[in-house]
Amino acid sequence: MTTTAPADQWQRREQTVSVDRAFASQTRAQIHERLLADGEPWSVREVADAFDLHPNVARSHLELLADAGLLSVGRRKHPSGGRPAKVYRADDGAPAAATTGVLPGARLQVALLAALADAPAEGEPRPADARARAIAVAEGRRLAEEFPADLPDPPSQDLEAAVRSGLGALRPHAPQARVVGAGDDHVDVAGVATAFQLVREQRPELADALERGLLEGVFAGSELPVSVSDGPAREGEPVRRLRLARGGSEGPLIARRLDARALPRESGVVRAMREITALDPGEVLEVIAGGPGSPAAFARWADRAAHQLLAVERATDEQGRPGIRLLIRKGDR
Repeated sequence: MTTTAPADQWQRREQTVSVDRAFASQTRAQIHERLLADGEPWSVREVADAFDLHPNVARSHLELLADAGLLSVGRRKHPSGGRPAKVYRADDGAPAAATTGVLPGARLQVALLAALADAPAEGEPRPADARARAIAVAEGRRLAEEFPADLPDPPSQDLEAAVRSGLGALRPHAPQARVVGAGDDHVDVAGVATAFQLVREQRPELADALERGLLEGVFAGSELPVSVSDGPAREGEPVRRLRLARGGSEGPLIARRLDARALPRESGVVRAMREITALDPGEVLEVIAGGPGSPAAFARWADRAAHQLLAVERATDEQGRPGIRLLIRKGDR
């Protein structure tokens, strides 16, 4: 049996190496991902064995990750005595502030907000959060090209593995981006919100749109189109639920989902009106409605707003709860 240093004896260094440099090596990125997923301390020897590296090489990778503020460093005692082993642990929190004062994700935020500010307002019917989402989708696609993911073939066969690989494109900006749960048809992701923490302090709705758009763009660029919805919060941390967007013979591509079963009928329609403003013409909103008269209310709204009602069908969610599923394609006006 071994014992590891208590929490107050773990050292998290001030960031002296950029996150970009830390993740410039695919091996380092994979080491960080493994430690983050495992949640337990690893020694140099354990990392060397797991990744087939010389111990000196493994130590170099771990030390650089620690210098980037991505790993905490502690000691592990062994009951037989001897010198305690140095161990490394990946934490859920963001890296400590860099000596430059630049937070992870700051450059990304500046680029996205600059593009948003340059977007012409005259004749632009979409609200700011819809424009933010569209810009973030484009940036996500660019990141996917810059950091191509090693996806399963086909990706739909192992959605969780595909998402884990795809998140690699976001880690230079959101080092704690990670999978926190999975089900038969979805994967829950946390840690992406840290890339937009400065925006969230001022404009939470814009931060939400940027985060969702970035996720959609990264996976669309990796040829793994997903829809993004809210997942169950994890210790106060926002969680996004990713589902494989259906297309082709399986049905239209779902760009956004709304579960309106817990809302009064008219409130559900108002919420759908807000959700669809974030979509581009031709994109599809999926609504799960409940209660007598709800499907008809959504259909009347869609007709008045010149949207196209593609389908109305009975459905159940992963918990077996019934509802009425409506697919609404956004119109041109």
